[in-house]
Amino acid sequence: MQKPENIIEYKGHLTFNTIGRLLTILKQNMAEKGIELFFYKRMLSVMIEVLENIYKYADQYQNNPYISKNIIPTFRIDRIGDTYQISSTNPIKIKDSVLLRKKIDRINKTTETGLKLLYRQTISNGKFTEKGGAGLGLIEMAKISGNPIQYQFDPINDEFSLYTLKVLFT
Repeated sequence: MQKPENIIEYKGHLTFNTIGRLLTILKQNMAEKGIELFFYKRMLSVMIEVLENIYKYADQYQNNPYISKNIIPTFRIDRIGDTYQISSTNPIKIKDSVLLRKKIDRINKTTETGLKLLYRQTISNGKFTEKGGAGLGLIEMAKISGNPIQYQFDPINDEFSLYTLKVLFT
C-alpha cells in the first residue's frame, strides 16, 4: 500500500476565517501538488461541506471544558496513488450521532439516481434540524464523490462521541 501524500491538514477549532484560509491553501496546493482541476472542484465542494459540519457542531461542546480542551477537531486531504481522501474528526453529542448514522446509512444504500431524487425531496420537504441541516451536505458529498461515505463514532464519555468521516475520490 502506498504512503499517503498529505495535501492539506488542520487541527484546531474552526472559525469562518479559518475555513477561508483552508480553502485558499487548497487552491495554492492544487498547482504545487499537481491536482487536476476535475479533482480540485470535487474536493473543494466536499471540503466546504465537511468544514461546515465541523463548525456547525462546535457549539455543542464549547461549554464542556474537557471536550473543548482535549478533543480537537481535525481535517485533512490526502492523496494515495490515484485516490484522494478527505477525512475529519470532531466531537458530537451521542443523541445527534443516532440520527446522523441513519442519514449516512440511507445515503450509502441509495443509487446515484436515487441520490438525485433524495436531494430534491429533501429540499422540498422542509424538514430541517435545529442546526439547519436536513442532510443535504451528506447527500451532496455522496453525489460528488461517487463513493459511500465512511464513518464511525467512538465514545468519549456519556454525552459525546468522536465522529470520524471519510470521503474517497477516484
